[in-house]
Amino acid sequence: MSSADRSGRTLSSASHGGKRRFVVHAHKVEIEHQGSTHVLEIPEDETILSAAIDAGLDLPHDCKLGVCMTCPAKLISGEVDQSEGMLSDDVMEQGYALMCASYPKSDCKIRVIPEEELLSLQLVT
Repeated sequence: MSSADRSGRTLSSASHGGKRRFVVHAHKVEIEHQGSTHVLEIPEDETILSAAIDAGLDLPHDCKLGVCMTCPAKLISGEVDQSEGMLSDDVMEQGYALMCASYPKSDCKIRVIPEEELLSLQLVT
């Protein structure tokens, strides 16, 4: 059986002895930051930023709500759900994301970018 959470992500459930257990899939996410590449396994129900901070990465961030634009990244490959963030559709279609509002939907590769790069695009659209 599957159900969708508040952001539309699908959760699979399995019944074991009358108890339901939700299975959330994890994806390999490669994060390029300051000349290094870090590879993390991140579940679909956790943001890339949250998992990176938990793993000890020092990534730029502030509000963790998808509003302040201080955790920008360029999605090189893969797919993320960032329906909770504040980026315009045009900017998201160009492959930009906010790590605090990005949930991996597949294996991904992202590059952390300067805040100014994203702000210049977001203000134009």
